Amino acid sequence: MQYKKYDCDTYNIYTIKTDKFKSCIISTFFRDNINDRKLITDLAMLMKVMTQTNKSYSKHRDLIIRVEELYGANFFASNDRLGNSYGIEFGVEFINPFYVTEKNYLDEIIDFNYDMIFNPNVTNDEFDLKSFNIEKEKMLVSLERLHENPFKYAIKRAFKNMDSDSISSFYIEKENVEQVTPSSLYKTYKEIINNSICDIYVIGDMDMDEVVSKIKNKINLKMIKNHDLDLYVHNKKSKKVRKFKEYDEYMQANLIYGFNIDELNQKEKIAIRLFNEIACGGMNSKLYKKLRVENSLCYGLSPMYFKYDNLIFLHVSFDEVNYDKVVKLINEGLKEMKSGKITDEEFDRAKKSLQFSVKLSNDSIDSILSNYVIHNLAGIPLLEEYENEIAKITIEDVANVAKKITPNFIYLLGKEEK
Repeated sequence: MQYKKYDCDTYNIYTIKTDKFKSCIISTFFRDNINDRKLITDLAMLMKVMTQTNKSYSKHRDLIIRVEELYGANFFASNDRLGNSYGIEFGVEFINPFYVTEKNYLDEIIDFNYDMIFNPNVTNDEFDLKSFNIEKEKMLVSLERLHENPFKYAIKRAFKNMDSDSISSFYIEKENVEQVTPSSLYKTYKEIINNSICDIYVIGDMDMDEVVSKIKNKINLKMIKNHDLDLYVHNKKSKKVRKFKEYDEYMQANLIYGFNIDELNQKEKIAIRLFNEIACGGMNSKLYKKLRVENSLCYGLSPMYFKYDNLIFLHVSFDEVNYDKVVKLINEGLKEMKSGKITDEEFDRAKKSLQFSVKLSNDSIDSILSNYVIHNLAGIPLLEEYENEIAKITIEDVANVAKKITPNFIYLLGKEEK
């Protein structure tokens, strides 16, 4: 794969030339710091509204017909939060122009892509009311259904109990969605386009100089934006482990054990991936053996690494009567890892699993693109380097990174007695 950066003054274009895939992707990212927490709700709503219609395709059916004419091209939009910053992505995946007879196919794809981004379905500074209301109602229904998933609901409540003032704890609530209007959403859209840092990524087997030239002829962003992004949230630590309990009508209890992570260097960011894999990465992991295999105490166990929030959550589903035993065994397992009590078998299994995951990512056009994005944002290794970096990690490295993990809270979503 050939990586290249093009400086276009008001934005950058990053390309990955590879012949591994018959499709190509052009993705446009807008990123900035989160200065207002309501922005997270606006972004989620904006992504939904902008994939349904625009000025050229005022009905969603018209948009479907157009993408079919473009050989099934797929326009997509997504948003995420990286620590204290937000990111939104508008992208189009399309068949490599080499396999298309129309000579102007690439031009049509680029025109379509940026028409969807810069020509939204807006009248009198308001998004189209019909499509707005449809997506707003869908979001409200989705929020109501969150409670039906005890795993996701437990994570939400754990964040709230950890620190309701932290940006890490913010989830979209019903009242947040109800406050969004077509005009307020368009105001947010303009602020994003005008103020956010813009980066464009292109991946595929194309003449990248030609693609970049065509994109530059299409996009004219006037303001240079090169301010720093605040990627990492420094959540408050707790001097002693805080315990929270709430109850609801679920069949099983759900426990979230939350840990703070000290600042990590690049090597330690790889070592902590191995820590997670050794601790609870599947049926052969240290904690799964202690809880499930040896003591039959849990139904499920999974780690969640929120790297930009400097947090790790361990989720366990189990019978609440075993609460004390479960917590005790988790603490025992983590103490063993901090002392370096990790077997060669545990370490080799985790390393092979992580390296295999990297190999799989190398066969995915989306994963390669995402890796390059995060490489530029946070300095993580490119995929072709990542496997070698994993090989360099030792058991001692994992033990040292384990010492940078400190307990913060234990949250229990228990079964409500009827």
